[in-house]
Amino acid sequence: MDRIIQQRFIQDVVPRLTRRWTDGVWVACVFRAVAASDTLHAHFIAAAWEPPPPDEPPIIARLPDATYLAPHEGERALLGLVETLPSATRLCLAGPRHIDPALVAQVVLSADRNLTPALREALAAFVGAEQARNEHAIRETYTDRDEAFEAFKKNLLGTSSGGLPGGA
Repeated sequence: MDRIIQQRFIQDVVPRLTRRWTDGVWVACVFRAVAASDTLHAHFIAAAWEPPPPDEPPIIARLPDATYLAPHEGERALLGLVETLPSATRLCLAGPRHIDPALVAQVVLSADRNLTPALREALAAFVGAEQARNEHAIRETYTDRDEAFEAFKKNLLGTSSGGLPGGA
């Protein structure tokens, strides 16, 4: 990170960060969406969610309220994001496992008219890879198999082939 960005980050971002979320604090996240290659710099996305009103459940909205895409470092993305938020906004940083990076990247992909074709393609690849990772995690974590139901079904239907009485 160059010295000017570092100074601006320390001056403009660090004072807004809080270690724990409380009422009135925005949730923010920064993640790398594009790895560096021969044709592209690494790109990071920063996103922020406005806190829910006090009379609503303490859950952030599905879609972020603000996003910012920046090359090179996550600090640049967070700095750019902070510049778009109200001046008194406090932020609690969450990790990418707490939000849906594919959905956030899709917001950027759909809304940013200034993406180069190469960056658009790289972001689309990121979205696809994240969706595949999510689908794999879902298949590995969740199941419709219920041991009690399986025992009931075995007792009711027996162990014959096809799962129907008489093996039909």
